[in-house]
Amino acid sequence: MNSELTILEIIGLAVKSEQNAAAFYRDFAKLIKNELVHARFLALAEEEDKHEQMLIDYYKKLTGEQAPPPAIPGDIQTAEGSPPLFSIDSIEDLFKLAIEREVEAREFYTNAAKGASDNSGKNMLEYMAKIEGIHEMTLKAELETYLHDGKWYANHVDIQLVGP
Repeated sequence: MNSELTILEIIGLAVKSEQNAAAFYRDFAKLIKNELVHARFLALAEEEDKHEQMLIDYYKKLTGEQAPPPAIPGDIQTAEGSPPLFSIDSIEDLFKLAIEREVEAREFYTNAAKGASDNSGKNMLEYMAKIEGIHEMTLKAELETYLHDGKWYANHVDIQLVGP
């Protein structure tokens, strides 16, 4: 990430990142037959929608504008990287890709927070980094559960998901 970005530009990138993440999880959910994994990815998409709204609200508070941040032109590097062109070979691979994207998001927000010049922006970006880290841990726990006994995992749709 370019360290010379303003907080408003970082927020614009973060909004785009959250939009990409929500679309990523919804796209994956459409391809999943396992009800638990399907529900996990829809829940993550909804959470990314909430993150987007939080960032938009912060942008509006900073600028006094009612519109969300303007789109950033060009090929930008967002928190979760570029939207992937994907095919699913296994639920395990799906979890691993989602974990990788959450790691990238956590690192994006951590680096952005280091460059923030105001405490409010720094605190918000650090919070976002922690949330993405929680997503990473949640997905790792789901993957571990799946790897422990994938058939049981697939056949017990009434078990509690880890996290939201």
